[in-house]
Amino acid sequence: MNRYFVRLQQEHRRLNRLIDNCRNGARQNDMKTLKRLRLRLKDEIARIQRSPSLNPR
Repeated sequence: MNRYFVRLQQEHRRLNRLIDNCRNGARQNDMKTLKRLRLRLKDEIARIQRSPSLNPR
C-alpha cells in the first residue's frame, strides 16, 4: 500500500507540472482534463491518509 501511496503522490506532482505548462500555452481543454485527474489523485491520497492501516492509533 505504501508504494501505491508514493506513486499517487509522484503522479500528482507530475500533473502539477503539466498543468503549469498548459497555462503557458493555449491548451485550455488539456488543462481541464489534467485538473480533473489531479483532483481524483488528491482525493485518493486523502482517502489513503485517513486509512487506519496508515495511521495506527
